Amino acid sequence: LKYDTIYGKLDAEIETTDTGFKVNGKHIVFNTWKDASESSWSELETDILIISTGRQQDVDEVNAHIEKGCQRVLIASTPKSGSDIQIYVPGANDAKVDFTNNKISLGSNTANAVAPLLRILNDEFGVDRAFLTTVHGYSNSNRLADVAGEGFRLNRAAGENIIPGITKSSEVIETVLPFMKDKVASSSMTVPVPDGSTVDLTIDIQKPASSERVNQVIQEAIKNLPYNKVLDITFDPIVSSDVVGNSHSGIIDGLATMGINDTKIKVLIWFDNGWGYSARIIDTINKLSESSTHE
Repeated sequence: LKYDTIYGKLDAEIETTDTGFKVNGKHIVFNTWKDASESSWSELETDILIISTGRQQDVDEVNAHIEKGCQRVLIASTPKSGSDIQIYVPGANDAKVDFTNNKISLGSNTANAVAPLLRILNDEFGVDRAFLTTVHGYSNSNRLADVAGEGFRLNRAAGENIIPGITKSSEVIETVLPFMKDKVASSSMTVPVPDGSTVDLTIDIQKPASSERVNQVIQEAIKNLPYNKVLDITFDPIVSSDVVGNSHSGIIDGLATMGINDTKIKVLIWFDNGWGYSARIIDTINKLSESSTHE
């Protein structure tokens, strides 16, 4: 916690305690619970539980935590297909989310980068279809050396390869933006960088527009709610390391916006998949807290 290879040294006072540790005097309890059956959230008087395992969650797992005493569950991943867990992507479906609900998922970091932009472009031009490829740095779920096991590609050395993969981002986007139902597909690549990600997004639009017009519409939209906190646009010639530590869900690369013709455009979206997503978790916790005070 004190030292991080990507983000550097944390400017905070950290000390260990008998039950966990303190950060600038704020006590954080540490436990070794493996699942909901071992937990005791009622003893800790838990209001909001954040499940940040990275695994997809089903409604039974979430309900088990609620039965153990937490009031609400915020899932920092996508729920399993067929689940009735509400998905919230800030900037995409804010007005349709019930923040008094005791189960909310934030979807994927890729969906958080893409969905708000699709909403902007659909409102202005109409979106017929979209295809996205998300390019991620490797994480602790990847391997540093080739190993045997299920998923041949996933078990190759992440620091030495570009690794194709799958992503559920299109499913999340279809859920939070119903106008994209059966109109979006997604794929992923893991590349040998430690942080800093991008989405290559190709869109067919209904109303003809130049790349300059597309950038102009984005610039105007992100001045206002709900986009001004989640999206940004830059015309600097940046690279992946330049977005490390950026708290936006997505940063549109204005220099990379282009079109084959006036109805097929390509947009590049940068994002720090960990930092930006964590910022959305904090924002959502605040919304959940606000809703509980008005109940």
